[in-house]
Amino acid sequence: MLQLDNIFVRPPNKKRDSERARLAFSVYEGDHLTMLNVYKAFISHKKSARFCHNHFLNYRALCRAVDIREQLIRTLRRFKVKIKPVEDDECEPIQKCIVSGFFANAARLHPSGTYRTIRDDHPLEIHPTSVLYAEKLPQWVVFHEVIQTKKDYMRDITVIEPEWLYELAPHYYEFGTAGELAAKGAKTS
Repeated sequence: MLQLDNIFVRPPNKKRDSERARLAFSVYEGDHLTMLNVYKAFISHKKSARFCHNHFLNYRALCRAVDIREQLIRTLRRFKVKIKPVEDDECEPIQKCIVSGFFANAARLHPSGTYRTIRDDHPLEIHPTSVLYAEKLPQWVVFHEVIQTKKDYMRDITVIEPEWLYELAPHYYEFGTAGELAAKGAKTS
């Protein structure tokens, strides 16, 4: 769904209603899980165009998401990859899956109120279209892309636990004190 047009429709004359509809799907875990909620609702309403219209959702984009998911499932089956369903109330496995793909795009909340990327300390802010924009700011996130305007904004954000970065991408992140990291470097030299 990240490669599709925006799944939320915001008609200029119904901004308040469309925002209310979007918030009904929103979860604190972030934009990716919010999109998953929209997708599941679309499927449970039998891919209804009327459902999309009533909830300010992009029908064509959601139909395309269904097509892409079906292609992915066919590919996984062809390669005999086991597909394990996740319970509706289980967010952590999905969040970890997202971290495993976007580990390089991790950021933490800085005391200044902005976010900083983990690897190069680049300042970022949450994009106003994110479900996390008006929420209590999470300490750690991963993001899909950066939109550059007067500021650099993260889009498509998921809340994470910092230990997941090392668990899922130890080749990319090394945690520890300066002394511990120096000792690790000395051992590998």
